[in-house]
Amino acid sequence: MKSIKITGLFVIGHDGQDHVVYKNGEVVYQGDRIIFVGHNYPGAVDQVIEAGRAIVSPGFIDLEADVDTDHALIDVAIPHRDEDNFIMGKKYRTTDPFTLEELSIRQRMSLAMLIMNGITTAMPIAGDLFRGWAETYEEFETLARNAADLGLRMYLGPSYRAAGSYGGQVDLARGDKSLEDAFRFVKSFDGAYQGLIKGFLSPCQGPYLTEDYLKRSKAFSDETGVPLRLHACEGPHEWDYYKAKYGKTTIDYFDSIGILGPRTLIPHTIVAKDSELRILADRGVSVISTPIAEANLGWGLVSFGKYLHMGINMTIGTDSQPVDMIQNMRFGWNLARILEYRQIFNTYTEEGEVINPYSDEPSVYRTAKATRAADFYRAATTGGAKALGRDDLGKLAPGAKADIIIIDLDDICVGPYEDPIRTLVMSTTGYNVRDVIINGRLVMKNRTLPGIDTKELLEQGQQVYNKFLSLYQEYDLYNRPVNTFFPAEFPIISQEDS
Repeated sequence: MKSIKITGLFVIGHDGQDHVVYKNGEVVYQGDRIIFVGHNYPGAVDQVIEAGRAIVSPGFIDLEADVDTDHALIDVAIPHRDEDNFIMGKKYRTTDPFTLEELSIRQRMSLAMLIMNGITTAMPIAGDLFRGWAETYEEFETLARNAADLGLRMYLGPSYRAAGSYGGQVDLARGDKSLEDAFRFVKSFDGAYQGLIKGFLSPCQGPYLTEDYLKRSKAFSDETGVPLRLHACEGPHEWDYYKAKYGKTTIDYFDSIGILGPRTLIPHTIVAKDSELRILADRGVSVISTPIAEANLGWGLVSFGKYLHMGINMTIGTDSQPVDMIQNMRFGWNLARILEYRQIFNTYTEEGEVINPYSDEPSVYRTAKATRAADFYRAATTGGAKALGRDDLGKLAPGAKADIIIIDLDDICVGPYEDPIRTLVMSTTGYNVRDVIINGRLVMKNRTLPGIDTKELLEQGQQVYNKFLSLYQEYDLYNRPVNTFFPAEFPIISQEDS
């Protein structure tokens, strides 16, 4: 196996406890494993890659990776009047509108975007608004093949549900098939493609499931050792649902039926009591924060620092377009600082007084340490690895997988550098990721994906996205045009109108 050494201005290594920075450092890998990180590698190597003025970093781990290209662009579009909101008609939960070929185009575009933004391990999430039921075994076969072809490390498993709508009528015939297909996929593909593809369980939100489905999911996770990701605590409506049905709020209910544990991952977790956060910490549950996606819908995590202070393993997911982990780290840190200082809640009176209803608030807000760029970098690397139960991901250290990214600082748009982690989070974007190595394979060089025509892929992806938008009119109860739901910010004048 060929040995390759990468040199760079800053190499982010790991000393067994935490990340460390080697200035003018080196990382050496052979095959799919790292064999050295530090200075002055004593052995000979077959190839040297000089990264120059750059950060050599472990690849990012995205545990809520958007693979449908639908998120964000539509999340922030608001009709001018409440009566112009989309209303689903009779086609709801009937047939799947996309062909496998169209799904494959959408997948390949999303996977290319993930790689180009420095994400080397991804766990997908996709919208299911127009689906006949849930994600299918066949489409995930295609996704596994596409991921392996591009070289992306992925945790995969089709979604499943018991009810077609939120808290709606249960359809056990369709539900059981989707659950059994998910279990079958995990058994068939966990470890496939030389280990690049691993399985995980992706049930829909709790109100789409039965208690039996949740318990069966946890039992299967325990039996196979695969992660179980449960979307939860996204808003008060979910609290109201669980309180009305079970007399408990979300995390209390989950704990009462025994589905929380070290392999449980919960995206969002915005709405939770302190006692419930302590339960998450005690059970070893990981939280997936999705800063930009949540903000798109007007939500936000009350305090990233508070969750860390309470001992919760924090990770990050993009869950929106663009799938830029660096932008999510920056926005998450900015939001955390706003909430830590809490000046945003100030009221300025005509009498010249400043009133802050939270100025005397006790508890963990006062005791939690202020968040740092390092907290968000850990969440995107070692935090994600811990959530997956992987000691060989999220870090550059001997024995770890050779998942390495090079982030270019030699760019006037980045400007001068200071501390490499703060510079990465505050001054770069995913576009500054220049080279990506996954499992020892160079999958992007100088922002080029070998064998991929990104312009053609983008054009194909736009056509599939246009079809997605057209489904709003096709599925709408009143067959209203798409611009009813997504009005233009300014008038758009076509050439024919000129």
